[in-house]
Amino acid sequence: MSRSLRADEDGVALVELIVALVISALFGGALALMFVNGWGAQERSVSRDTATGQANLVKTTMSDSLRNATSLRVSDSGKRLDALVAVPSTSFTGTWTWECRAWTLTDESIRFSQGTTIRDSDPATWTVIAGKSAQHPGDKVAGTISGVPFALAATNSVQIGLAITVTASKAETVSVTDGMTAQTVATATETAGAPHCWL
Repeated sequence: MSRSLRADEDGVALVELIVALVISALFGGALALMFVNGWGAQERSVSRDTATGQANLVKTTMSDSLRNATSLRVSDSGKRLDALVAVPSTSFTGTWTWECRAWTLTDESIRFSQGTTIRDSDPATWTVIAGKSAQHPGDKVAGTISGVPFALAATNSVQIGLAITVTASKAETVSVTDGMTAQTVATATETAGAPHCWL
């Protein structure tokens, strides 16, 4: 009788041990799942923030320049945007100097250049402001206006369409869709010393 009772107690203890192990495994799995989901959300958040930052840089650079531009040009390929930009004098005398500014989609990146002469046709040395770079080789930019980033909308107006994908942690894509117009009006006298920013 005592052997039977002991066997029953051992059986109950074994069942209790199995139940405790199953509950512990379920709890551990749920905890691991919460950790993995939280980690994944954090990685997506970092990638989205980086892509949003790149998108904001592109939009700010373009809007600041085009607000002060007297004219702009979109290349036949739709991959390059050039603008003649009025820059107020640093002494605030009411006079302007002029700059050529250009953006291009090349090697899965948006690159930017500015200077007092026509911008080089080879943008390999231009500053990367969004997409693939030495620091972020997995990032990329694609044009979303029939596969290109720029389209002439009207005289001195451009339509911009970009998809910026950042792959730092998790791949996240941010779209940039906007229209901008060259807004500065200058007389022939004021533009007399302006460079030719495109051929």
